[in-house]
Amino acid sequence: MLVSSRRILGAVLGIAAVLSALPQSAQAPWSSGLAAAVRAPLSPAVSGLAWVRDRVRAPDDPYPNLPEELRAAREDRDRLRGELDAAQLRVGQLERELGELSGYRPGERAGWRPRLASVVERGGGRPAGLLGIDVGSAQGVSQGDPVVVGGNQLVGVVAAGGDASHSWVIPVDDRRAGRIDAVLHPSGSAGLAPAGARTGNAPGSTGPRPTVLVQLVPQGGRTLVGELETGPDGRAADVRPGDSVLLSDATWRPAAQGMRIGLVESVGALDSNPLRRRITVRMEADPARLGRVVVKVQDAAGEGGSR
Repeated sequence: MLVSSRRILGAVLGIAAVLSALPQSAQAPWSSGLAAAVRAPLSPAVSGLAWVRDRVRAPDDPYPNLPEELRAAREDRDRLRGELDAAQLRVGQLERELGELSGYRPGERAGWRPRLASVVERGGGRPAGLLGIDVGSAQGVSQGDPVVVGGNQLVGVVAAGGDASHSWVIPVDDRRAGRIDAVLHPSGSAGLAPAGARTGNAPGSTGPRPTVLVQLVPQGGRTLVGELETGPDGRAADVRPGDSVLLSDATWRPAAQGMRIGLVESVGALDSNPLRRRITVRMEADPARLGRVVVKVQDAAGEGGSR
């Protein structure tokens, strides 16, 4: 019996191999009939189950007891409403994209132009943390171009290793971005004083607090840290949580200067050096949640800068 079963199995496999080698035009006439014969025993059961389903959970009729013409008119109305809703969603998407671009209107000789991009990859095939975007050298994107959202929130910088239609972005909080020079602008001030000015530091002063220069080190998790020194007069720089942090780094391209890195999250003492203080800066943009960004692409006759 075992030998007989093997022979039958071998014969069936051989027949199946021969039939599969036949042209499709030769298979069509008999394969459809064979499929119908196989399904025939199942048809009564399927029909019976469908009948039971319709009785247990009858489909809802949105227009009961309506004349056929009126029913057809209402169905057309619902279809048109659905198409209108889809069009409105598309318009909303285009408005959001336009809003991203509307914050970037450079002057005639600003040296850059905006390029909207989608985040299509997050660290795939690369060290974790890099963002892959769907624009590249074919759209004018090159290494060192700054990447922003919301008009002035700095996300990162285009890294090496892209191609014609794809680029990698190093987020500002990634250690591969290196040390970043920034300027701290006081929040809630009537105006801004030059860095190092004593206005606002003297007891009882009502003038604006001065801006403060600081070098930040990326730490990941939307966080950068820096250290503040006391001034020549022995006073510590007046930095408070909530102060704005703007890029002011000569190694970045001019299009990136003045872009917002984030806000001062905390200011504390540095245990290793009592004459210095440690500040923590939190990025405003969250690279892990971004779907669209804008690359400030350098014009052909545009900017210098090594980043």
